[in-house]
Amino acid sequence: MGGAAVRENQSDITALQAGLKARKPARDGLRLYTAPPTFESVSLNGFYRGRSAFLMLSGPSLTQVDLSLLDARGIVTMAVNNAWSVQRPTLWTCVDDPGRFIDVGWKDPGILKFVPTCMWDKRLKVMNPDGTLRNSAFKVHQMPGVLFFRRSDHFDHERFLTGDTISWGNDAKNPDSLGITGKRSVMLVALRLLHYLGFSTVYLLGCDFKMDAERKYAFDEHRAQNAIRHNNVLYDSLSKRFEALKPHFEKHRFRVVNCSPGSALEVFEKMAFEDAVKAAASECGKPIRTNGWYEPNPTPTPQEAAR
Repeated sequence: MGGAAVRENQSDITALQAGLKARKPARDGLRLYTAPPTFESVSLNGFYRGRSAFLMLSGPSLTQVDLSLLDARGIVTMAVNNAWSVQRPTLWTCVDDPGRFIDVGWKDPGILKFVPTCMWDKRLKVMNPDGTLRNSAFKVHQMPGVLFFRRSDHFDHERFLTGDTISWGNDAKNPDSLGITGKRSVMLVALRLLHYLGFSTVYLLGCDFKMDAERKYAFDEHRAQNAIRHNNVLYDSLSKRFEALKPHFEKHRFRVVNCSPGSALEVFEKMAFEDAVKAAASECGKPIRTNGWYEPNPTPTPQEAAR
């Protein structure tokens, strides 16, 4: 190794040591875990620090925007549940039984999946040609790109973004910090994960917060009347929780923007989807010039410059 390379290497080591010494404590104690048999603890705290993400929920309005714009450089997306059937995301999460979610998404190694630890050994489902479901040969921990998190069933609006577990609402018997019982949602988990990963701005898509017999999901799925009624009650409780969370989000510099056309959720600021894409992609949106990255560009001759 030449002298210049040695000095450069030593400089890198010195900078790393100084950075570790001066590093501030992690924002919270949340850890993620790899699949068995190791269940190794992993920290992705601040992994996407300062960036923005689009959270794709399952409301019908998800199909009312041009999702192809999300394929631009600089865009990160997270989907929940079967919203990954509408647009392939970068990240994904769930809270319900894994067998409810399309197996193609589970098998996609290009999607980083965040799943509750209690689901690690659950078996997936596969759809038969006649539309019925059967057990898959695979379980969650056998899928690529899966990390596990510890889920909790107690919601506290003043501590939501801190701690070593992720709240998805409350159990049905005990009230939360606002006096609400039950009302659990994957949306809470998704927002908590995105903050933990370091995203400072989250743009909501498919966040309709209303359901009826004609408009249920962004994808084809049946819902009985009692399930529709349950979801609308859930949306009302979530709206109250988000209203209480606003000061907490502001304290932690976590911005949530609703880009869902016709959304009934009025708590967060609203923005047109196209404007959100422009803002999120701006840093990586400049034209790319390749010549000159490997070797300095030679000075053009007068004849070349005149061309």
